[in-house]
Amino acid sequence: MKIKKIFIHCLFTTLVFQTNSFAIQEKEQETKYTRKPSFYDRMLETKKGGVLHLPLSNDPKVMNPILSTDAESNAVEGYLWMSPFILDPDTLDYLPALATNYLISSDKKNYTFILNEKAKWQDGSSVTAADFKFTFDTLMNSKVHAAALRSYYEGISIIADSKYQITFIVNEPRFDTFDFLSRFVPIQKKQFESSKDFNKDKGIMTPISNGPYIMEKYKRGQNIVFKRNKDWWGYELTQFKNRYNIDEIILDIIPEPNLSYEKFVKGDVDQMSFTPEQWNSKVTGVDKDKYGSSPKGKSIWALKTQNKSAKPYTFIGWNFKNPLFQDVKTRRALSYLVDYKKIIEKVYFNLFTLCTSPFGSFTLNSAADLRQKDKLISYDRAKALKLLKEVGWKNDGSQTLVKEINGKKVPFEFTLDTNTGNPARLKIAEIIKEDFKSAGIKVNIKMSEWNSFLDTIDNRRFDAVILGWTGTIFPNPKQIWHSSSEKNQGSNFISYNNSKIDDLIRRANIEFDPKKRNSIMQEINRILYEDQPYTFIAEMSYILQGLNSKIGSERWVANYETAVANDLFYLVK
Repeated sequence: MKIKKIFIHCLFTTLVFQTNSFAIQEKEQETKYTRKPSFYDRMLETKKGGVLHLPLSNDPKVMNPILSTDAESNAVEGYLWMSPFILDPDTLDYLPALATNYLISSDKKNYTFILNEKAKWQDGSSVTAADFKFTFDTLMNSKVHAAALRSYYEGISIIADSKYQITFIVNEPRFDTFDFLSRFVPIQKKQFESSKDFNKDKGIMTPISNGPYIMEKYKRGQNIVFKRNKDWWGYELTQFKNRYNIDEIILDIIPEPNLSYEKFVKGDVDQMSFTPEQWNSKVTGVDKDKYGSSPKGKSIWALKTQNKSAKPYTFIGWNFKNPLFQDVKTRRALSYLVDYKKIIEKVYFNLFTLCTSPFGSFTLNSAADLRQKDKLISYDRAKALKLLKEVGWKNDGSQTLVKEINGKKVPFEFTLDTNTGNPARLKIAEIIKEDFKSAGIKVNIKMSEWNSFLDTIDNRRFDAVILGWTGTIFPNPKQIWHSSSEKNQGSNFISYNNSKIDDLIRRANIEFDPKKRNSIMQEINRILYEDQPYTFIAEMSYILQGLNSKIGSERWVANYETAVANDLFYLVK
């Protein structure tokens, strides 16, 4: 799964605006867009053409920016849609895309975007304010399955001031309001305006693009083919002129990581992210002679690097609707039964590190003191058994602990769900099963195909899950940790409810001073770590990538990217 939304998008230009609800006078202007220099401005002209094959671990659940919640759907979006602005992945400055300019009122309650009149949908029609308003109204419809994304836009309305101007009106400005408004992705009104059920409309799998690529065909379980839109309006902008160079990108659906690896070595796949096991046993092990350390020399090469990006992390989520996991001492006991050192060494080969925060364990949003020995949760069987005894779990002579819950004798047994196609998660589940068994807890492992697994989560039909969240540059804890985010298939799928956390989230979101906000976020981190609604296992330390040497690029990984960016690729062979 992914955190909404992690894409790094683009930029804009000019002046005095009148909206239907208010007039922005020059003296009231607090913020007006000024473009800053970018790496993209210095790029040399690159040749366009060729075909690339890239692996995708699962079929996307949807191809629609309103409904997507998984990483595969998110990956597809990057080829098809633009937003008013995108983020420069080196500097985090904003660059224009569907908009040319913005203006923010002095009270930060009105955000006006002047749209790029040259921006077009793939059918040649203009991207207009009507598309933005339709998209926003659809998103805010409670019948639409978009609770995760909708949580960012509560208390906001939109006005189509003119054909090429929109204004978002915000009741309570937040620290990240401009960021998520500037990266709001519109869908085409014409495609969906007659839809009777947006969630089931055929259009959610037949996207109309305003981005650099057009989806040509999709064969479920096989591949998705994207064709470059050679007439794309974005090529007139400096930041896009020498990007999106490949004529055809084919995403091959390959659920099994080892099959992806075999195809990469054979040259059937041109780029991939290595798992830690692949890096340890193959890239630097039995296949090390096949790899170069740069594009020169051998047909494939491997890249290992670190940067400032927010890293993904792996966790166990405990379903609070299950009485087994409602007591904090029980959850902490379970966390003490996890052998983190074994997992990091045997599953992640020391390429991951122990996770202590959902906000990036080593960022300013996280509490560094949690990594101190007296606060750090590490494998401690004796402490776990002591906590379990304190809350009434007993050994009655059988192999499984029992406890009286709601007047019934209940064995400590549960199902641990995760998805197929991820060997690391299966290995973690197996380690946990054995360690928990020694403490009198029976764990049943259940593996499901990705989209089936997502349905299980969305419908809360699980006891516990092993899953991962991608990182986000500007973390907003409301999506995952606020009690309101449990509703309507929201991202708080474990049904965590803590009124103090809710209040701290509200305070963090309206705090514009970065240092004060960091302090609040650190307090949220401490409470979550104490509560253990998740057992935080490990987070990625390195970017591990494999590339075919036929690929050229002026830069492989920017400061805030979590993988090599294929938008800069061109073919040199």
